[in-house]
Amino acid sequence: MVEPDRVFFVRVMREWISRFTGKIIENFEIHLSQPMGFAGDIMSLTEFATSRQVKNLVLDFSDPIQRNLSQAQQIIRDGLLRCRYPQKNELDVSHLFFNLLYVRNLTVCSFFLQVLQDCDDPMALHDSMKTRHLVMKTNMHANDFVGISIFLNSCPELESLTFDLVTSSRFVRAPSPLVIDPVSHWLTSKPYECLEKTLKVVKITKFRGSSNELHMLQYLLRTGCVMERVDLYEAEGLNHNQKRWVLAGVEEVQQNFKRASRHLRITLHNA
Repeated sequence: MVEPDRVFFVRVMREWISRFTGKIIENFEIHLSQPMGFAGDIMSLTEFATSRQVKNLVLDFSDPIQRNLSQAQQIIRDGLLRCRYPQKNELDVSHLFFNLLYVRNLTVCSFFLQVLQDCDDPMALHDSMKTRHLVMKTNMHANDFVGISIFLNSCPELESLTFDLVTSSRFVRAPSPLVIDPVSHWLTSKPYECLEKTLKVVKITKFRGSSNELHMLQYLLRTGCVMERVDLYEAEGLNHNQKRWVLAGVEEVQQNFKRASRHLRITLHNA
C-alpha cells in the first residue's frame, strides 16, 4: 500500500469508528504494514475496539510484500524505507497493552513482539491480561523471543497458544542492543503461571522443525504441567529433504524432550 493510500485508509477507519453506534464488536482486525507515523491512529483504533468489548482482536503490522522478495531485494527495500521513516519506536507500548487487558482472543505479529523488548522494564508493563486464546505470527527469530516470553508472563489464564509461522516478517526498526541466544533464553526462562495451571493446547502452523522452533517447544513441554495437546502442522510445499527435516524434528520432540504433563499428546499433521 503506497503512502497516500495508507493515509486515506486510516482516515476512513477513523471516520467509520466515529460514526459507529454499536455496543459490542465480534471481530476487529488492524492490518497496517510499516506502521511508523500512525501510532496515534493505532492507539485510537484499539481503544475503540476494546471499548466495544471486542471478542477477537488482530494486530498485524507485518509487510506481506516482503514475503515475495529475495534477500537482496529486502535489503534494498529496507534501506529505502529507512530514508522515509524515523528509526524509533513511536508506539506507547505500555498504553497499548493496557488497551488489550480484557481481550479474550488476541492475534499479534512479529513487529509487536519485537517492539516490546525496547521497553525499559517490559515485564512490568501492566496488570495481568485476561486473554484465553493467543495467536502469535512469528518467524521464530531470536528477536521475537522476549516478546513471546512477555505474553506468556502476562496471560495467566491462557488456555490455547498458536504460533503461526511466517517465512518473512522483516520491518524497519532501530536495532536492539539485546543479543539473544535461543538455547540459553529458553533454558533460563522460568515457568510462567499459565504453563503451570491453564495452558492445555499448543499449535504450530507451517512447522519446519528448525532449531529455534525446537528450542521453544522443549521449553513449553518442560514447563507445561497441564498441557494436553501439541499439534504441529507441516508447512506446505516442502521438498523431500525438508520433509525429512520435519520428521527428524518431531522424532526429537517425541523421544528426547522431557514432558511435565503425563497426559500430553503430540501430533504431526501432514500438509
